[in-house]
Amino acid sequence: MNIPQDWESRCDLYDTQYEVIVSMFEDYASKLDVDALVSFLMEKEPDNKEYRYSILDQYIISQTMGNADQLRRILQNNNTVLPPQTRQVLSHWTLNPGFFLAFRIVERKKPELFEIADLLTDTHYLFCSPSLEMLQERRESRNVTYVTLMLDNGLCLQCAGLIHYNSLQADDIVFTCRMFDADLYAKDGLDGVLKEYPQALYYWDYLSFIPSITTQGKEMLIHMAYVDELSYDFQSPFWSIQSKDGATQYILEEADEDMVEKYGPSDLLEHPELLNFRIFQLKQHWLIFAFAADAFSLLCRIVGHPDTEPLYRLSVPLVMNLEQDYPMPWDPFKLAGDEKEVEPADKKEIAALNKVMAKYIEALNSGKQFEIEKEAHKAGVDVELVEEFIAQLHKTMAKYSYNVPEEEKQYELDGWPVPPGSQRKGFGDDLYDSSRFLLQEPEELIERFHGYTQDRYLQEVEEEGLFGFLEDRALEEFEDETLGYMSLNMLLWILLHLSDRPVLVRSIALEIFKLFPLFFRTYEFDEYVELLSRVVFKCFIQTSLCSVAERPRGEKRTRGLYTIQATPMLKALISPIH
Repeated sequence: MNIPQDWESRCDLYDTQYEVIVSMFEDYASKLDVDALVSFLMEKEPDNKEYRYSILDQYIISQTMGNADQLRRILQNNNTVLPPQTRQVLSHWTLNPGFFLAFRIVERKKPELFEIADLLTDTHYLFCSPSLEMLQERRESRNVTYVTLMLDNGLCLQCAGLIHYNSLQADDIVFTCRMFDADLYAKDGLDGVLKEYPQALYYWDYLSFIPSITTQGKEMLIHMAYVDELSYDFQSPFWSIQSKDGATQYILEEADEDMVEKYGPSDLLEHPELLNFRIFQLKQHWLIFAFAADAFSLLCRIVGHPDTEPLYRLSVPLVMNLEQDYPMPWDPFKLAGDEKEVEPADKKEIAALNKVMAKYIEALNSGKQFEIEKEAHKAGVDVELVEEFIAQLHKTMAKYSYNVPEEEKQYELDGWPVPPGSQRKGFGDDLYDSSRFLLQEPEELIERFHGYTQDRYLQEVEEEGLFGFLEDRALEEFEDETLGYMSLNMLLWILLHLSDRPVLVRSIALEIFKLFPLFFRTYEFDEYVELLSRVVFKCFIQTSLCSVAERPRGEKRTRGLYTIQATPMLKALISPIH
């Protein structure tokens, strides 16, 4: 029986045969011991039945379709009764059993067909996946790290079960695998570990909803390395020193004068607590540890190991989550800190204060009012203590917010609804999937658009839709798609809410800069203004969707010192959702 040679027909065939072959494993699958996995998932995700089922289902598939011996057994036991195509597909999978792969997207070749690269080996594959196509529609799952169980059909890969996504890098994957079973990882790699320890997927999936943590404008990544010997005088009170179970931990609390004189004043030494400078003296090694590359490099120089390279660069949220359940290299210590004994009364007060602060942060993120006195009394916490913690929170937040220079304050905008923190994530979405806007593209309006633009964009709009066309033009200006989507969404949000008056482009750029720290960590302000001005010109001025008093040129254009206003057509095509 001939097997199709084009990838689409091949994928359709293997999809059909997959269902037939999986059903042949029902008896074997029912005997698999899944009690430990079920208990783990019930503990971690008691209210998410769909997720628990997906993990369990993928595990069972990995033990059947990913097991060459079981595939051979099915083939031998059923060889004479199998239809020719089923026999041919099963024979291929017997030689190419399913395997887990962590990967990134290299290129979208066609809708649902991607070139991908193994995150750990950089081996390239073709991957056919409607699910991966759908994941590109949302900011949090677009162009990130993916992990799934793969099946080879001879022309490309197809996946079996859930595609997991997160912001992890290769070091995170390797660290987790070695933590679960270093010997198995050395022997069978990622595939062997995930088939034996599917629980690892939960810790990675947990990161899919957790944003990266930053401090002082840098992403916080744990940098760590072992050294065999270390000779340094850890002086108190500059270093806090704690010993436990034969190990010692040294935490830099404050830089002494000699340190500042030798390495110069810097933000790193001004606030060492933010970057977690630590040295661990363990039974056989010393461990150098910090939360950023430059902090790690500086710490290595301070303790006399200037050429040390980090063994790992790890996600802080990942490690914090793993640390709750498994011993880390710095065991018996905890990054979260469990060394200080807390009196029961203090514990109750701390727990109550944490609840009040959690409510405050929730109110802050959702834009709701928060009655400090009422909530403090309800929790039995001192009002002044709550006010002190709230003041400290805003002080900390201010460190990582854009500080508007005096000369730019004249350009700040008012009169538009600033989206609260809980709603800002949606501004990174594709407009067609947005929860922030209502889009309408009736034929009559599209024809009027083509009339205004003299059919210059007829083909692009027919292929992508009007807003898909605008997105494509905007994203051309950005290396990072997320920044492109956020810029376009916020530009429309401000324009449509202030549609009764002309708005300065520089003012729009400034409000975006103030709202999203990602922008001022990526661009200088004038650089971003020029970039946003190019988007405005291509997407809104050339397309007649915004009106201008005069066509901007030269410095006025590059510095965003001109106004634009939404036209009636733009307001008819798209409106903000409140």
